[in-house]
Amino acid sequence: MQFWALVQDAFRYSLDRKIFWVLLVISLLVALAMFCIGFDGDRVSLMFGLWSSETDVFNVLSTLGRTRVVGLLIHGVLDLFLGWIGVTLVLIATAGIFPAMMESGGIEVLLGKPISRPRLFLYKYLAAMVFVALQAVLFVVLTFLVMGFRWHVWAPGYLLCIPLMVLLFSYVFCISVLVGVHVRSAVVAILVSLVCWAAFAMIRQAPGFFDIFPEVQRHTRIHQAVRVLSWVPPKTADIPYLAARWAGAGTSVDAVPESAMQNAPYASRQQMERSREWEERQLRMSALKSIGSSLLFEAVVVMLAMRKFTRTDF
Repeated sequence: MQFWALVQDAFRYSLDRKIFWVLLVISLLVALAMFCIGFDGDRVSLMFGLWSSETDVFNVLSTLGRTRVVGLLIHGVLDLFLGWIGVTLVLIATAGIFPAMMESGGIEVLLGKPISRPRLFLYKYLAAMVFVALQAVLFVVLTFLVMGFRWHVWAPGYLLCIPLMVLLFSYVFCISVLVGVHVRSAVVAILVSLVCWAAFAMIRQAPGFFDIFPEVQRHTRIHQAVRVLSWVPPKTADIPYLAARWAGAGTSVDAVPESAMQNAPYASRQQMERSREWEERQLRMSALKSIGSSLLFEAVVVMLAMRKFTRTDF
């Protein structure tokens, strides 16, 4: 009962700030945009046939084939909502949960109830996860049904994006909570979390720079240090690749037709091939290692935040 009371409090907090409805509208708009895209054989059409693959705009897409186009669209949708837009909005909706709870007048009421501080902290943390899970379910189920009924592509693995979206949020939210319990400012927590998220992504993607541009591999020690360092922070950059693999999407290089590849300069072709190989390796990554090491980092951060919360005098 205590847990669900805190879940309801988290929802009221997000509803007051209208973020819940903003995310719901975004999910509906994405689903509607996907519904406007249709396939007839290898032809692609928009707005129910108003524009088709016979126009110059879609000549490139029509040469890829229906399966590859669908895969790329899935990849694009995942990057959109698993990327900066969706998680940033959810982070804005939840970053103030702990600072608001620790304000004078509110924390005394909560601490006066028969619940320990560690349990209160964990319940609040999990309440934010429940809020994100609901948004993930709405978005993924809506887009899954559109792909099935409109595109005639049923990809059960796409439903695994629900826990992946919650995971990605948790990787960033733990930083927000740690900052929030120290400075008690939602704005600062959001800014620091976004900076850390960008740093996590760059660190994780850094080894790919050495693979795509082999001329920098002569810096052996730097290359090795970057690879080791890339396993320390949460693997936020891995989540879209895991989601794309389980949803059956292709790589971004698949958008380049074979004719363009053949007509491109030799150096450009080599670089695109290395990019494809690197993305394919990312798609084959070990989910257990990626998620396990990320959750270990998150657990350490959450424990530090809980320690600060339980030892603070209110």
